[in-house]
Order: sequence, then C-alpha cells, then structure tokens
Amino acid sequence: MLVEHWPQTVTPGAQVFMAITARTINQDRLVNLFLDLARQNTPPRAEKAASDIAFRLLETLGFTCEYDDAGEKVGGNVGNLIAFKKGTVEGAPPIFFSAHFDTVEPTPGLEPIIEGDIIRSDGKTIVGADDIGGLAPIIEAMAVLHEEQIPHGDIQLLLTICEEIGLVGAKHLDPRRIQAKYGFVLDAGPPVGSFIYHAPTQDIFEVWIHGRAAHAGAQPEDGISALHVAAKAVARMKIGRVDHETTANVGIIHSGTATNIIPFECYLKCETRSRTSRKVDEQRDLMIAIFQEEAEAAGATVTVKVDRAYNGYELAMDAPVLLIGQEATESIGMEHLLRVTGGGADANIFNANGFPTTVLGCGMTNIHRHDEYIHISDMVKSAQLVLAITETAARWSEKD
Repeated sequence: MLVEHWPQTVTPGAQVFMAITARTINQDRLVNLFLDLARQNTPPRAEKAASDIAFRLLETLGFTCEYDDAGEKVGGNVGNLIAFKKGTVEGAPPIFFSAHFDTVEPTPGLEPIIEGDIIRSDGKTIVGADDIGGLAPIIEAMAVLHEEQIPHGDIQLLLTICEEIGLVGAKHLDPRRIQAKYGFVLDAGPPVGSFIYHAPTQDIFEVWIHGRAAHAGAQPEDGISALHVAAKAVARMKIGRVDHETTANVGIIHSGTATNIIPFECYLKCETRSRTSRKVDEQRDLMIAIFQEEAEAAGATVTVKVDRAYNGYELAMDAPVLLIGQEATESIGMEHLLRVTGGGADANIFNANGFPTTVLGCGMTNIHRHDEYIHISDMVKSAQLVLAITETAARWSEKD
C-alpha cells in the first residue's frame, strides 16, 4: 500500500450538516488495502504485520493509536489496536467500529486473485475476507471522513486479535478503555445493509475418556477401547442442526498411540450453541450424559471440562444502535434488514460488557473455506454504510 494514496492534509471547510448521500469511495485504494492486508499471514496470535499497516494508516488520518496488552496475555505478537478520533460535533453520541485482524487459518504466500468484481484465493487457502472484508472498508471510510472533513462525533476503532479462537482478543480488551456508547462490528456475511440483533450463547467442552491399554493382537479382551466408547457415544448424538436456533458439533478427536495397542484414552473437543441459553445447557448436558453412559457400560471413566465461550445477546427492535443503522441505510438508498445468526462475534463480548453493539453484513461469502470470496462492490457499499452510520450518529443528538 503506497502511503501517497492516503490523505496527508485537508482543506478547511464549513462544518455544516448536509443531506446524507452515499459517499464516493476510492475503490482502487480500498482494493489495494484489501490486497495488502490479505498478503499478510495473520493467524491468531500472529497479527502484527496486518495491525502495523492499520496503525500507520490510521495515524495519517488523525487517529490516536495504541496497542493494549492482550497480545502478552494470550501469547501473541501484538495486542488489540485501539484508535480514537475526537469528534467535531458537540453532543453527538460516541460510537465505535470494530473488526478483527486474524484469519481462521494461516495463509503463507497467499496471492489474492481478482476476477471482475470478485476477490478470491487460488483455492489452496482462504482469502481472509473474514475479516479483511470488514477491516478494509472501515479504514477506507475513515480516509474519506478525513479527506472531506465530514462532521462526526467521537469515533473509536476497536481492531482485535484472536477472534477466530473464541473472541479471545475482545475478552482481554479492558472495557474501561471503550469510549463509546454504541458499537458496530463488521464481521458477517451478506447482504450489506443487514444488522444482526440476536446472536447465540456458546459452550465449548472437552472430554477425556479413560479406558485400559492392552495388546491388540495378544490380549484384546483385557483392554477397554476409549476410542470405541467415544465412537458409540457420538453415534447416538444429534450432531449439526438440533433445532432452528441450536447446533452441536464434535470438532476434534485424538486417540491411540499404535495399531497394536488398544486405545486407552480418547480426547474430544465439542461445542453447542443456541440463541436460547437454556438450550445450550440442555444440549451440553445431554451430550456429556451420553459419553458417561457409554463409558460406564464399557467399564471406562470420563473427565469433562466445560467453558462458556461467550454469552448471547438480543437487542430490542427500538435499540438506538439499530435505529441509527436503519436510518443510515435508508439515508443512502440501501435496503435495511434485521436478522439473527448462529455465529458468535466480538459483539457478544461488547454487549456482555454493557455496550449495545450490532454486527453488520459486509459481503464475505463461503467463510472458513478455500473457495471463500468477496465482491468488491460489497466492500464499497460497506465503506459507504460506515460513513452513513457516522453521519447519522452525528445527527443523533437532535433526537436523543
């Protein structure tokens, strides 16, 4: 990314409110930023290369930037990036925008491919649209805000690490450092103009089944296969879609040391999530009970460790954060949609800490897959929407 693409100075102008229209986004600059960030290999705990790019650019846009100590706490090479820009409109509610730097898997040597309106990888890795497809539009929107001297309230950017391994960066962000009233996280699939108001609670639980080792050829009768116990238990479970708002998954299984030894231990990492927290408890307890029943029947034992990954949230339909979003989309002629999700995001943590936050759809498609892609036009729309939200929030003091 060439620094000269980014505004260095601005021409003073009158601070007056104009009718909000979809701002002109520098598409080439936006695409170049996406490509620059995508070429950085930034799995969880290794986000420094991408975060340093954002840090440098945001400083040129008048933001005060700093890293917190989340990286040290999680064994990473950089912390969450917290950026602040003082508002020009007195009384406007302060807002924050958020996205995360890490990608779900490493992407060494990635060279993104552009085909018409689509950016994708060569199919050997993900392209990282989750969450570069949220991060790049936020930064581009802040560049236009700076260039055009658009009136705004206080703006904070909370750009996090380690989101893909359980919202860990957001969990380690001290809530006392958040200087905003409402939050907007760009971290969901299409359509742009959609806002998530209801997200699930998730439990992750680890299971160790303890059997008994024996020689698989000479004395198999003396062994208790922990792997066999696990297989019988999982076969009894309803995995995947449990009901319209509840899911369950057994994601990791490790067992065995050699083909001639009865597996004496089996480790499983599982999850369940639901938009009704009671159902999380019920589904988790059911799965654990099945493991215990099969273990007891075989003469094995079970150890379980449960972790509440995050709590769900449900915003009221008249929550100001949603009304600001609705007015912003309508102000630029964009269709507005409220929706629910089965996935977690940093918004779960921000809401739990008392900051009403919604997640915006920003066009990333087939996330966590090697055929992941994003439409350039959707990134442009996302940047326009970020600006519209900023302008709408600046007017909000007239209604609050």
